[in-house]
This record gives sequence, C-alpha cells and structure tokens, in this order.
Amino acid sequence: MTVYLRDAQTVVSLLGNDVVASNGNGSAINLQNGTQRFEGDCTVTLDTEAGGSGIVYTIKLTECDTSGGTYTDVTGGAFTATTANTASTQVLFLNASELKQYIKVNKVVAGGTGAGAVSVTALFSNKYG
Repeated sequence: MTVYLRDAQTVVSLLGNDVVASNGNGSAINLQNGTQRFEGDCTVTLDTEAGGSGIVYTIKLTECDTSGGTYTDVTGGAFTATTANTASTQVLFLNASELKQYIKVNKVVAGGTGAGAVSVTALFSNKYG
C-alpha cells in the first residue's frame, strides 16, 4: 500500500514568523480539533535570525488539557537557547500521541537590545480512522 505524505501529514505554524523583542506565549493550538487530529511522530522546527547584540532566545513547548488552563512544559519540548547575536535552526522530535490536547510556544528574550525574527513550525502525522 502506498501512502502519500501530502495526505498523511499536516504542517502547523505554532509561532508564525515574526519579529520578537519580548517574552510571551503563542496561541493555543488544538491537536484534537474536530476532524483534524494528530498522532505518532512529529517534528518541530525552530528558526531564528540573529537578534541583535547579546540577544538570546529560549523557546519551549508547553501543554494543557484545556485551552485556557495552566500550561506545563512538554517533556523534551525545549530547544537549546540560542547563542547571542547568532541565527539558529533546530529540530525536536516528539510523539504527538503523548501530548495533551493543547500546546503553546513559550518564548523568553534575554540579554542586550534588539529583536529578530523567530518561527516555530511542526509537521504532524494525521490520525487515521
């Protein structure tokens, strides 16, 4: 049986490409939304540009059973803090079946002044049946 990846996977923007100058959280993403459900392996990619003199980004995923509840860190869901004034691309591999229903991206900007573009994108496997 042939499975075409375009039908079996979905790209989800967890944090749209935007200039980041302050701490905050992305919007809640529902992983079990109606007919769009995810399971199994997923890939999460962080892409940052050099943020300015001394700027370091700390980016992690958080999860919760409800969209407005208290979010906790995803096990294995933290990217390595970026090096000051250096662009970075990193990848995490997670199991979507082990995540709670809602996830958010948490971003912390530290050191120096300036801002740079940051994005977090995930590739999820669609749930069958």
